[in-house]
Amino acid sequence: MPFLWLEVDDPPGPTSDRGRIKAGAIALLSNFDRPVCDGPSEGWLGNDGSPTIRESGLWNVDHVDEVPDPAFLDLLESHLKRQSP
Repeated sequence: MPFLWLEVDDPPGPTSDRGRIKAGAIALLSNFDRPVCDGPSEGWLGNDGSPTIRESGLWNVDHVDEVPDPAFLDLLESHLKRQSP
């Protein structure tokens, strides 16, 4: 899986750009209470975790049961465009 480091230089908080991108990304990637799109591998350590970790396929369980706000993708894109290559 590719890894991206994105600088979002604002104070942390749920309404900050960082908070909105984090919440949106987790909600988008979560498999919690929905058909599994791209589940974890059989050997993933989270398979032995809590039910929420197992069902979501994510270690961070904040926002896994939320519907992602599509506006976070525009916000993410705006920060990506500011990044140096």
